[in-house]
Amino acid sequence: MPLLVRLIPEVLVGSYVIGFDTMGFYVQNTLAWLHGGVDFWSYLAVAPLFYVLLMSLVSAGVPIVIVLKVFSPLLLGLLGLSIYYYAHKGLGWSSFKSLAPALLGTIYFVALRISWDMLRNELGLIFLFVALTFLSQLKTGSWKQYFVLSLAMIAVVLSHQLVAVIMLGVVIFTVFHGLLQKSFQKSLALIVASLPASVFSLVVYFFAVVPDGFQNYATSTELILANWLGFSSYPSMLLSELGFFLFCFLPLLPLVVFGFKCLGDFQLRSWIILSLFLLLIPFAFVSPYRWLLLLIYPFVFFVVEAVSHLKSIKWKRFNTSLQKIVIFYLILSTVVLSFGYIFSTPDQPFSYFSPQHFNSYYYQIPSAMQQNTISVADFQGTVDALRWFEENKPVGGLLLTHTAFYSWALLVLNDTDVIWNYEFGDPVNAASLAVQEGHTRVFLVWWIDGLGWYTQPSLPLVFQEVYRSERIAIYFYDIAADGT
Repeated sequence: MPLLVRLIPEVLVGSYVIGFDTMGFYVQNTLAWLHGGVDFWSYLAVAPLFYVLLMSLVSAGVPIVIVLKVFSPLLLGLLGLSIYYYAHKGLGWSSFKSLAPALLGTIYFVALRISWDMLRNELGLIFLFVALTFLSQLKTGSWKQYFVLSLAMIAVVLSHQLVAVIMLGVVIFTVFHGLLQKSFQKSLALIVASLPASVFSLVVYFFAVVPDGFQNYATSTELILANWLGFSSYPSMLLSELGFFLFCFLPLLPLVVFGFKCLGDFQLRSWIILSLFLLLIPFAFVSPYRWLLLLIYPFVFFVVEAVSHLKSIKWKRFNTSLQKIVIFYLILSTVVLSFGYIFSTPDQPFSYFSPQHFNSYYYQIPSAMQQNTISVADFQGTVDALRWFEENKPVGGLLLTHTAFYSWALLVLNDTDVIWNYEFGDPVNAASLAVQEGHTRVFLVWWIDGLGWYTQPSLPLVFQEVYRSERIAIYFYDIAADGT
């Protein structure tokens, strides 16, 4: 069912892919590394297991768009299966009860947002739930179980950094809990099993990721978090996190709180406590909102446990149980929000996800699933504009691309040497620099006047429109008009 639900937006957008990271980073990184190579240690630092799979298939001749369109629903389906496996084998729930967190943990809108473009996270989460399952069965575990647990932990570390932090944090809590319970043999065996994953994390990530350090609001002149996430002080960060937490989980929160009292699973509780602690630390290299998004997975288990405890509470006036009412509420709210998220577009978003109504966190929860770096309404216009440039570019012509259009240009243009990605910078500065380096015919792809995204609805007058297709245009950089 998660796989089928995730297939819906893929079918709706036709032959294109959805997801910002999917188009903005997975495509360009894969193509760049396949053609230009990549430093071994830098490659390890990005937790490359997903890229290993992706690059292997692309190098074998499978179009990258096809691979990503298949991977996206497949990963959500496998994640649902791993959640079910943990509920059934790890928590000892019945088959029927185990279905509930598997479905809610993949179809609730926060989970759908993660499946939108956080594909590496999903791969890590699949292995995380496998690891948690073995971790919960180690009371009488054999060396074979510890070996499989160690392999699953290594797979998590190779899949995604943040998921690895959660996993290692849960393991540390479990070891200390075992020592307090005087389970010395089990704690020692768990330490040995986790050593390969722990050492790898420390060696690679400590030198490749952590040097960015922590966000210092007192001394920073250019606040990375302020620019991207909308807060410029530590109290502002905490308030923003609280607002985002309520936006994501308010429909589930009463059941989560009740279920927390009912379900005493140590690993799931450790996950939540660790995430809440990490939310207090302003890392410069990771959005704190990511810890919040990942809370959906432990939360769904507490929701299901809460619902299971409501069966005995009767509403005599309507001759029904409170459990049936809550189940109806959960199904209704999940279907309305999730399918509103799936079937809407950025131009006509469902009201809950509209930036004009409730969603002031649209950089974290995009307004609709039918988009990647641009709206589904601009997919064909972008392709047409890029094809026009390829057919009409003069000798020595250069195309400037924002990150939003860079991967599009890589996929459409046969000559990728004519593309200059200025990432999220200033297009005028990029054009001036291109001219200084000898390019006299500089073009740029952007939205038509007044409709641009990424805080730039219109381009400066030094860019003159020479072609448009629907809402996307090709602009020529007029050197004479640029007084800089």
